[in-house]
Amino acid sequence: MIEDTFQNGALPDWVRFAIGHAEIEHAPGIIRFVVDGAEAGQLSDAELDDHRTVPRDRLAWRPPLRLTVRARMSHRAGAMLGTAGFGFWNDPFDWVGNVQTPPNALWFFYASPQSDMAFARGVRGHGWKAAVLNAGRAHRLTMALGNLVFRLPGMSQHVFRLAESRIHAHEQVLDEVGLTDWHAYRIDWLPREASFFVDSALVLRAPDPPTVALGFVAWVDNNAARMGPGRDFDFQRIAIPQRQWMELARVRIEPLESIR
Repeated sequence: MIEDTFQNGALPDWVRFAIGHAEIEHAPGIIRFVVDGAEAGQLSDAELDDHRTVPRDRLAWRPPLRLTVRARMSHRAGAMLGTAGFGFWNDPFDWVGNVQTPPNALWFFYASPQSDMAFARGVRGHGWKAAVLNAGRAHRLTMALGNLVFRLPGMSQHVFRLAESRIHAHEQVLDEVGLTDWHAYRIDWLPREASFFVDSALVLRAPDPPTVALGFVAWVDNNAARMGPGRDFDFQRIAIPQRQWMELARVRIEPLESIR
């Protein structure tokens, strides 16, 4: 179990990471992830995590557990730029963008309108979402071959179409949740089901969540991407001339008695 209310900065359990035009600020009871004046083509990212210095097979979190986060952002959906959010994932990418392992995540995820990322069919590819992505496991050779084919002209859609057959993805757009207001967000992660709550109201119940070990992450950055079934892949780092931020007032991760 871990609980951080940021009264005296972040706990030593976390890795604080900031690059480019990004920084992490602190006030009593609040940690703030800021991007201000990000330049196109250059990564600006502020985040708190516990996965960055740990091998993927030794990440800290598996079901059954509960994540509770109290958070707000500086701008409403659509005006906030880049991506932001918090939850669990396995950080599947290397520093040059290759996918080293199948992506797995349970999180509250925001993408601005410059992005079009939807792994669940019929769901809009940007906005504030509750989302689950379970791509399971794969051999390193399989991942290396997939990265090679993916970069060939015209092949990204075929790779996504093939991947879709093995990925369990569930997403719910949360247009009714005001990003600039404080909300209590919760994820109950069980072996066979994940449930997402905002201010105690259920917003998504997803079967077949990941069962591999995942790490915690909370971040704001200037990334934008187009990916998913039926989409040609495109990834970019966009300019963010405004000062924008996400604040957290609480992060609690605790064991949850499995009832399923």
